[in-house]
Amino acid sequence: MAAGDPGPPALRLDAIRKSFGPTRALDGARLTLLPGEVHALLGENGAGKTTLVSIAAGLLAPDEGTIEVSGRGVSFRSPRQAREAGIALVPQHDLLVEAATVAENLARLDPGAPFLESRPARRRRVEELSARFGLSLGPPDALAGDLPVGTRQRIEIAGALIPDPAVLVLDEPTALLSPDESAALFAALRARAASGHAVVLITHRLGEVFAVADRLTVLSRGRTVRESPVAGTRSEEVAELLLASAGVDAAERRFAEASIGVEEEPLPSGTAAVAGGALLSVSGLVPEGSQAPPLSLDLHARETLVLLSIDGNGADRIAASIAGTWPARGEVRVGGKALRPEDPSAFRLAGGAFVPADRRAEGVVGSLPLAENLALGDPGLPFLLRRADLAKKAEGGIRRFGIRAGGPSSRARDLSGGNQQKLVLARELDRPPRVLVAVHPTRGLDIASTAEVLLRIAGAAAEGAAVLVVTSDPDEARALGAPIRVVYRGELSAPFPPDTPVALLGRWMAGVAA
Repeated sequence: MAAGDPGPPALRLDAIRKSFGPTRALDGARLTLLPGEVHALLGENGAGKTTLVSIAAGLLAPDEGTIEVSGRGVSFRSPRQAREAGIALVPQHDLLVEAATVAENLARLDPGAPFLESRPARRRRVEELSARFGLSLGPPDALAGDLPVGTRQRIEIAGALIPDPAVLVLDEPTALLSPDESAALFAALRARAASGHAVVLITHRLGEVFAVADRLTVLSRGRTVRESPVAGTRSEEVAELLLASAGVDAAERRFAEASIGVEEEPLPSGTAAVAGGALLSVSGLVPEGSQAPPLSLDLHARETLVLLSIDGNGADRIAASIAGTWPARGEVRVGGKALRPEDPSAFRLAGGAFVPADRRAEGVVGSLPLAENLALGDPGLPFLLRRADLAKKAEGGIRRFGIRAGGPSSRARDLSGGNQQKLVLARELDRPPRVLVAVHPTRGLDIASTAEVLLRIAGAAAEGAAVLVVTSDPDEARALGAPIRVVYRGELSAPFPPDTPVALLGRWMAGVAA
């Protein structure tokens, strides 16, 4: 934080209340952001973090409360007004134009871009921003809709930094960044703070808070429950506050502590492959678009393998090819049965379960009620459905997986990110699978939801499934207590043990380890 009197807060939100129908999202929440600081905003899924910063960015209007920018009371009626006041928000889920290229999207995000601009000039902008912020932004002429979600997220971050806003709000910016990219982003944020700008960082990773933030605020159930300097605050204190507010039990606590680095050692998997044929056998697999050599792997019952990779290096496509949702050459067998390529229904009928990378775009149908979402893809579903039967079955899944919702008739889009992921898991694990493939299963989830998801995945392995997990988070990879193979440009490394240091895994992820 800048020395001396920093003057009035760069941004102050006080006594903010906001309801969506009968649900109270914010109940008197407050946030004070000083010039020259990086401020971490923490809380469980559904605590109100995204709602609070959406109000600050003009995306939502508060029901009650006040907003001040540099000591002046304001009332934003649109995001444009907030941007004109110097507030920029990078949302957790990007808002890029999918039919436009990387270069075109960044030109759209650059307020100084000329109306008529040559293609070479737009391409140069991509290269310059990539070098300036240390972020891989993808090929300038690639369509945004064809890019992995992590690359799209990096484009949003670069676009928000172009106009040099006085207040920059980042909602889970590092969820799919490599350790090196995260470090480069943090250096850029510290440089902004040193020049007098202010940054709000929403994150569930406590290591990031203590690496880059000056102060922190914790929300719980719509209320501010802690505001304090990071200096003199122990990570264990904050972790305990977050875990206690979420009601985490002993088993989940161990996963939670391991996944955020509080636990010294990675968890033992508690499972080992059992004798017999492989439940998942992959031979000569080459996902469409991959330039890597064909890959092969076998997973037996109760065996887990973690693929660790920076987003865009092909791990997602390997998993999707196995599940039949991405075209590929080669052979995939589940339980000894060869599957038809590009046929997700064949994967399901053979006993496969799939948790996709983007729960909002691929995992749930937001406009449908929970009961219908839980029935999607069920090969045993009768041709004629009775809504009463669907609702009754959904009630059991909602209860078993602890989904916070009004009931089976609630819409999936109204759930928090953590509860949407629980919804996907409730559907995929409704019947014990032979093979579970989970891609970024805890992306954007709070400590408690992360712990619960990892516990469910470990439980599937303990019950006899072969489990393949894709993640970009080395701490999460270690927490699963299983062999780790790093994927770089579509090629798999040799297996690493789960106690491999994070720094070494990070170098392999970046392709700089020999």
